[in-house]
Amino acid sequence: MKTIILHWRGPYTFEEVLSDKKAGNGLYLATGKRLYERVSKILYCGITERGFAQRLKTHHKINQITKDRKFWLARIAYPIDVNREILEMAEKIIVWTWQLPLNEKKKISKSNPTTILHFWFKRDGTPRKNQLKIYRDFSDVVSWDGNYWRTANLKIEEF
Repeated sequence: MKTIILHWRGPYTFEEVLSDKKAGNGLYLATGKRLYERVSKILYCGITERGFAQRLKTHHKINQITKDRKFWLARIAYPIDVNREILEMAEKIIVWTWQLPLNEKKKISKSNPTTILHFWFKRDGTPRKNQLKIYRDFSDVVSWDGNYWRTANLKIEEF
């Protein structure tokens, strides 16, 4: 079983992502509303080995998000050696468990046994102590052993 730890930062506007020229090897969540939707939600998860700006400026799904478009960007904190296989494993388990509306392909079949830990941060890198509404229904820990799903939320405590 693989374990992947993701550090999510955000939310960012589309313009803020485009102005950031940092390298890739990460995941992104696109949130907002499509035409005729009333509530913002996570609509798409994707990966990039390039910079986030390079990937998103020509992305074919992003234009379907017409209102309140925001992005969460994730770096893989573990494992240290990130390759396309690790990125795709993380993306697949996120898409399958969350059944994201704009990800058609990867929500059909389950991933290989994988555990993902989601750590959420503000844009400045400080930990988010309270979950934001946009991702409140998603578990911080998602584990698939091939037979059973296990989920949990993490709590930040100061000692």
